[in-house]
Amino acid sequence: MTNPVLTAELSLRSFYIFNSAFGPKEGEEEKKVLFYHPHDTDIDTKIKDVGLSEAIIKFSNTFTKDDSVQTMHTQKTCQFFYQPESGYWMIMTLNVPFDRKTRDSGDYNEYHGDTIHDTIFQSVLRQSYRMFRMFHGTFLDNLQPNEELDAQANLIGKLEAFYQSYILHLQMKKCDVVDAFGSVQYLPLNQLLFLRVQNFINMIEATFVPIKHCIFLYSDQVVWSGISPTDLCTLYEYFHSPMFDHLAQSKQTRPAYVTENGKIKRYTLMVCRKVQNISLCLLLDDCTVENEQSLYLELNAVVNPQLTSISSDISQHLQSSGESSYGFGCAGSKEDSATAPKFIFFNELNLQHRGTVRLGQLQYQSVNGSGLPNDVMNLIVDLLDDVRSNRSNVMDETIVKTHDDYWIVKRSCNSRHVFIILNKSSTLIDVTEETKRILDQHVKGIFF
Repeated sequence: MTNPVLTAELSLRSFYIFNSAFGPKEGEEEKKVLFYHPHDTDIDTKIKDVGLSEAIIKFSNTFTKDDSVQTMHTQKTCQFFYQPESGYWMIMTLNVPFDRKTRDSGDYNEYHGDTIHDTIFQSVLRQSYRMFRMFHGTFLDNLQPNEELDAQANLIGKLEAFYQSYILHLQMKKCDVVDAFGSVQYLPLNQLLFLRVQNFINMIEATFVPIKHCIFLYSDQVVWSGISPTDLCTLYEYFHSPMFDHLAQSKQTRPAYVTENGKIKRYTLMVCRKVQNISLCLLLDDCTVENEQSLYLELNAVVNPQLTSISSDISQHLQSSGESSYGFGCAGSKEDSATAPKFIFFNELNLQHRGTVRLGQLQYQSVNGSGLPNDVMNLIVDLLDDVRSNRSNVMDETIVKTHDDYWIVKRSCNSRHVFIILNKSSTLIDVTEETKRILDQHVKGIFF
């Protein structure tokens, strides 16, 4: 008989960035390391880890024509590889969770490597690069000397300043299917309200020449965005981070690099403080902004009265339509119970997700037992991976039953996917009927 005496959760072991071209000769290995976390790690360990990563990459290249290595699993760790730019490698190593158990022959660790899903954490690693690029530009852009530092030292300084703060806010155990989706949550409005928001956006863009793009959020859900879905996803994560709270409170601006027509263009990100439940984020043309503080004050004087009115109308609409908690069951509600049928809808075209499953940070605000088990989350991502690897315009449906009586129904068509999760002992006929009911109620008209 075994009894758990200690549990170690999933955690970040190391995170580092290197470029082999910076230290090609023997004795110059230290120059390859551009960033390493934990920061207080001795230099010999840093060089050893980078050298091992180089060996793994080189070994994998003997079997492929490109640098396609992405993940390496061992009993105690899981390592993720990503090359965002030519020669630059980002490596993230996770400690595999385990239970410390005891038996007659002594104590031992039982590792749970299957709880770490490659797609989820590969997406986390890629997003960490996109977040840096959003506010600092590419690594190559930052490899430029300034008055005090040479090119490499300047890049190292930028990486350390950003990632030492960014990594502190990474919560690995809270990563789930939303990270695999790389999506955001939109707020559905009726036609009149949406047109009113759109007219408001058109008005401020026409009135204030420096404003080129706007992002309009209500209760942290997107109502309007003028940038690409991928860039929006990156900014959406930023909006939910402590870094954004600091920017909004200090009324500061910062550079933002977004993709337009396949090229990266620099703007200035300005955040108008929250008016009731609305956040308005603006991308300003650097060349036309003369006085940011004056523009900020003028903007607030013009938009605040209108935002107050729009916020009030949206609130009344959501209350009257019963969607005040749209997308997630309220804690303690029928939809938030452990056995209630749940669904997740994901649109790959605009990177939108919605549903009755609490995801991301919200899953930790649900009532006890109402969240989905980790193996169910991973199975949903497996089903999504299967769709992505077998692209087809025809509609397909997959039904899976887990060992603990969870049923998962996946239906896909035209880059739109819905996952229905049922937690009860049912027959296939019951599952089919419940699936039809949920589709008719929540995603009617999407699947033809």
